[in-house]
Amino acid sequence: MPEWREKARHFLVLSSAGKPIYSRHGNEAQLSMLMSAIQAIISTFTDMSDPVRSMRVGTHTLVFYTNGPLYLLAVSNRNDSDELLRAELQLLHSQIVSILTSAQLTKIFEQRSNFDLRQLLGGTEAIIDQLVDRMETDFTFSLGSLDTLWMRYRLRDRIGKALLASRAKCVLYAMLIADMKLVTLMRPRKHSLHPADLHLLFNMAASKNFLTGEHWTPMCFPKFNDKGFLHVYINYVTPSVALILVSADRDSFTSMAQCRFKITQDLLADDSLQRMEDAASQRALRPSELGIPGLLQLYYRHKTLVQHFGTRFEESVDEQQQRRIINTYQRLRLYMVKSGPNPLRIVYHRTDSDTVLVWQSSAFELYAAIDPSMDVRAMIRKINVVLEWIRNEEDHLFVINAPSY
Repeated sequence: MPEWREKARHFLVLSSAGKPIYSRHGNEAQLSMLMSAIQAIISTFTDMSDPVRSMRVGTHTLVFYTNGPLYLLAVSNRNDSDELLRAELQLLHSQIVSILTSAQLTKIFEQRSNFDLRQLLGGTEAIIDQLVDRMETDFTFSLGSLDTLWMRYRLRDRIGKALLASRAKCVLYAMLIADMKLVTLMRPRKHSLHPADLHLLFNMAASKNFLTGEHWTPMCFPKFNDKGFLHVYINYVTPSVALILVSADRDSFTSMAQCRFKITQDLLADDSLQRMEDAASQRALRPSELGIPGLLQLYYRHKTLVQHFGTRFEESVDEQQQRRIINTYQRLRLYMVKSGPNPLRIVYHRTDSDTVLVWQSSAFELYAAIDPSMDVRAMIRKINVVLEWIRNEEDHLFVINAPSY
């Protein structure tokens, strides 16, 4: 399988009995011998009371992660750190749990250790594939925060009030998203969903399987409760924006559909629906379009809100360099998070091809890729311009006052 070997990254999932469950590339059935070898390696180290965590084979890094009856393996030749690959494997495991629940997984394999889990995951491969592909190029998952849609504060507030006014009693959470970007979210006053659970939900809603029609599906939110389901209603109310309603009542589809009708009618009354679609259909800006030449890309994470804003890369940055910069962001964030009770505030990373600055305070984290020709003083001036612009635009960049009940 030469094409399979040429891929830079692989993610594999198998059962503790060695049964193939998932592979991002190739056919699981054709990889059965490889899956058996992986199972043997993991089992051998487990029997020695020394679980295998990672290995180096030539230019490749292999990272293992086991959770209950599932064994997961990541293979990369892109200089990804062990910590990053393990975090990605944990997210992949959570996506599978979101489809089946951990309780169901445990019960299935307790009854039949050689069960073929692909029977239950059939039809969800596109959702899992999309997650794996996004992890490679989207810094959102590593940031552990929500990407928000840049729009006028008054419009966002108007949309939030429509969600609250049309809420049915069975609706626990209501939100609108554009791709993976949050427009607004309504929640109980004393309860919120973990960003990691929302990432899984947004990834599912962004799948091509959900782009047309009304959908009603059970979903487990692992950080909320990994042993049971909530029930999710998804409908694209405009070509770019999905309405998501979450309920604990599996028989509430009709109420959800009625709630969606009320929300859309409310937003149609003053053209808010179209204005939301206009905001959603706008592509993210580049730093130069914000009047900040010399920056190639940036992310700003608001620590209190657990939300972030990011730009597109400048046109001069090719796909390979984009991947390299995102990988640098990921490695530097892990490095700063691990720096203990006295975390590093600023990391300046420079190579022959890339210059990256990471800056964190008690209020924010900033990640910026900079033109290597720029000197340090000019770079600091540019960063201060960015921070001032974000402070001025904060009400429009982030969901400041989310509706609650």
